[in-house]
This record gives sequence, C-alpha cells and structure tokens, in this order.
Amino acid sequence: MKKLLAIVLIAVMLSLTFAGCSETADVNATTESTTAPTTTTTTTTRTTEDVNTTFKESATNTVYPALIKDEDGSYPYKLSTYTTYYDSSNSTRTVNINNAVSKLDNLKIPDGATFSFNQTVGKRTVLAGYQEAKVVKGDEFVDGLGGGICQVSSTIFQAALRANMDITVRACHSLEISYVPLGADATVQWNTQDFQFKNNSGADIRLSVSASKGTLICEVYAADDIDVGDVDIQVSKDGSSYILKRSVNGTVNYTTNSKYNKPKTTAASTTEEEPEDDDSADNED
Repeated sequence: MKKLLAIVLIAVMLSLTFAGCSETADVNATTESTTAPTTTTTTTTRTTEDVNTTFKESATNTVYPALIKDEDGSYPYKLSTYTTYYDSSNSTRTVNINNAVSKLDNLKIPDGATFSFNQTVGKRTVLAGYQEAKVVKGDEFVDGLGGGICQVSSTIFQAALRANMDITVRACHSLEISYVPLGADATVQWNTQDFQFKNNSGADIRLSVSASKGTLICEVYAADDIDVGDVDIQVSKDGSSYILKRSVNGTVNYTTNSKYNKPKTTAASTTEEEPEDDDSADNED
C-alpha cells in the first residue's frame, strides 16, 4: 500500500513539473512574439509649406467645378489684356511665377462658371516645384514657398476687371507692393485667401497667360463676339485708403477699398523684395 501511494505521489509531482515547463515555454513564445523587432522608416523630405515662414492652412471653403484647359478651341475675340513686370534675374521668384502660369495658360472658363485662383493653381509645395522667395506675412516681408504668386493673381485681377468680369473674392496685401498701382492688387494665400471671379460675359472665355524675360501678361479671349462696354478703371486715395472703381458706359459697377500697413523691415529690404516692379505697366483696355 505504501509503495502504491509513493508511486501515485511521484506521478503527480512529475505531472506538475511538465505542466510548469509547458507554461513557461508558452510565456516565452508570447514574449518573443510581442517584442519582435519592427522596421521604422523616417523621412525628412519637406512636402508642404514651412509653417514658420508661410501662411497657416485652414479649412477648405467652397469647391467649384474644375476648370480645364482648351488649347484647340476657337477664342478669336480679345476682351482685355494687362501687363506687369518682374526681375527675371530673381531666379526663385521667376520659377514660382512660371509654375503658376503653367497652370493658368489656356484655361477655359465657361459662361456662368467661377474661376478660383487657389483651386486652379493648387497648393504651393516643394513637390509642386515652388521655391522660397519673399512673401508678405503680417507686417513684414519673409521668405516663404511660392513668393511671387501674388503678382500673377494681381495681373489676372486687372485683366478680369477690364473684361468686365464679376469680381467675387478679392483682398489687398497687408503691405504696399509695387508691381501694380496701390489699390489694384489681389493677394492670395493657400486656403485662407483666394482670388475669384465669375464669367458673366454670356460666352465662354479663355485666359492666355505668359511670363518671359521679366514680362507677365494676361489676356482674356472670348469664343463669341461680345461687347464688354466702355470700361474705365480709376484708383483714388482717400486718407489712408485706396479706392478702386470700375465704371462701364459711365456707370460704376464695382468698387473695392484697400488699406496697407508699413513694414517692420527697412525701406531697403522692401526694395530688395521687388526692385523690378514698375507702377506704370503697359496696359491695353
């Protein structure tokens, strides 16, 4: 009897020993599974604006139907043209201007459609080919991606004015600029400030935008022979404000006010930003 009890006791002890070994093995297996090394890749490529030097992005506003280019269509009737000038030796600014122009040239805007500069040109990023040049931020000039883009939007603004388009969204810079007369600019900031106009001409139109050797030109052509009327644009100063008025056949149909701050930077720094610009642009109504 004692031998039998001893055998049973030994069997129980051996069973408990093997069970403990099995649990330990399972725990070790679980530990190895959860602590297995993983591979992490870190990228340092900058693919968007530097938030320290450019405007902060906000929520997207109204999205309009996409506009397309129409290089083959017939648009024989010129409605307006406007020309500004830039320093082509400023390589980064010139690159930015050319990038924007490439998105805008031959752009078709159907009758009744809205043109949005930001939606058409897109976000100014390194991957999109934009480089750092002087931009206006608050009350100073700083380096930021896409510097020079506002000259393109301002040139289109003036051409659209002369074509008697319906200007729906426009704002001036916070600081004085020199490539158009004060009160005649149209600033843009990605997703915070757009420039927009509606084609209310009664015909499809096409933008012809070019930049070469320091000359930036925007022309507006129509598919049909339409009469935009006798367009006259005047900018006057009232105290610290500049008032732009457009009259067609003697009746004012558009007015916008602009007010500018003085930059923190010195006059020399401001001149360095845009030494090439001339208020007396060669324009044809």
